[in-house]
Amino acid sequence: MRDNLSDMLTRIRNGQKANLLEIPLFWPTPKFCIKVLLFLQKEGYIRGIKKSVIEGKEVYHVLLKYTEFHNPIIKKIKRISTPGKRIFVKSKGLWKVKNGKGIFIISSYLGLITDFEARFKNIGGEILFYLE
Repeated sequence: MRDNLSDMLTRIRNGQKANLLEIPLFWPTPKFCIKVLLFLQKEGYIRGIKKSVIEGKEVYHVLLKYTEFHNPIIKKIKRISTPGKRIFVKSKGLWKVKNGKGIFIISSYLGLITDFEARFKNIGGEILFYLE
């Protein structure tokens, strides 16, 4: 079994450590991973994604984001819920990441939301990963 989301998060983490401007996603990228990338772009953690065709195959490139001093915007990224162990929480059971310095990305019936939105709208869901 292949966990495409974990693979994508690991590529982002390694790309940030190597100070790369963009990283390619070579496999046939699932729509859910594209939705996660668009959500990260909306929240301001990546610059965006671009699509290109190499040898007849679609390749997505994640454009990483850095501060003006070339420090990565994403300091830490960690997968919480895995295919073998799904973790669901209610809005009351959500805890703060690093005393509010990080965010959880939650998959709910409204789509992808942050932990702040989940507490505000009083909804729960599956905790996918967190960012600092």
